[in-house]
Amino acid sequence: MRYIKLGQQGSWEKECLQKGIIRYGFDSANPERYPLCIGRQWDKLTKSFVKEGRDKGKATDLTKQTRLFFDDDGSTLWITFISRRLYWGHLDKSAPTPHEDGDGVWRTVVDGWRSNDRNGEPLTMDHLAGSLTKIAAFRGTSCNVDMAEYLIRRINGQKSPEVERAIVALKRMKSSVLEMIQLLDPGDFETLVDLVFSTSGWRRQGPVGKTQKTLDLDLTLPSTGERAFVQVKSKTTSAELAEYITKFNDLDLYGRMFYVFHSGVANTDDDRVIVVGPDKLAELVLDAGLANWLIRKVS
Repeated sequence: MRYIKLGQQGSWEKECLQKGIIRYGFDSANPERYPLCIGRQWDKLTKSFVKEGRDKGKATDLTKQTRLFFDDDGSTLWITFISRRLYWGHLDKSAPTPHEDGDGVWRTVVDGWRSNDRNGEPLTMDHLAGSLTKIAAFRGTSCNVDMAEYLIRRINGQKSPEVERAIVALKRMKSSVLEMIQLLDPGDFETLVDLVFSTSGWRRQGPVGKTQKTLDLDLTLPSTGERAFVQVKSKTTSAELAEYITKFNDLDLYGRMFYVFHSGVANTDDDRVIVVGPDKLAELVLDAGLANWLIRKVS
């Protein structure tokens, strides 16, 4: 497994992604140096680096990097990071070709660069271990990847046993949280929704449930000055939601509406309205650390 940086400051990234190739520099397309690479005359290549002023250690390292790129028979997994996403692929078996601009050579990535795992999930840096993503700060052109087992597992969309157990436990917890939410009386349910929004940075402008007939929570977001209102319903339907959206149209103060409920189904295409149904609500309650609050309320 090898990490490779595509050009200085990512200057080759766009081309490599569009064309499905890897470009490699170090003057490898030079009319004198390219035959040495194709002919696998690595000792002479090292001497050519020394001749141009590189010390022996650096010359040996450059030769090693070049050899690994030219000799790859498709068995090496190449990765790179672009726009905070992991891209991966294998090279085909064709020989490196000098680039038309004369700056280095290129090889084709089989089926192009990919940035999703085998299940179609994006491999973004925020969802990858720091022990792997730190390689993006590597100052050289290419290097080995130490996190081989982890990387293969992530590309294959596989979870570690510990993560699998945690996912199962979390699903059970979300189910239990929703069941507890559905035991709350209307007043406690509105209080819970208020707590969820307050932990997200929203600030309530009046008493819970006592603002206006059309809304239960009047909120502002101090960081942006945005104002929104929340309608809280225990059980609802899409038809009932549509009625509240009609009322929302008459409220000029608010740029956004949240419609929160724990039972039933309600949908809308209005992009000003954020529907928070049972599953999403249970998730938000867990993220806000309100499980213990719920347990105390329904015990």
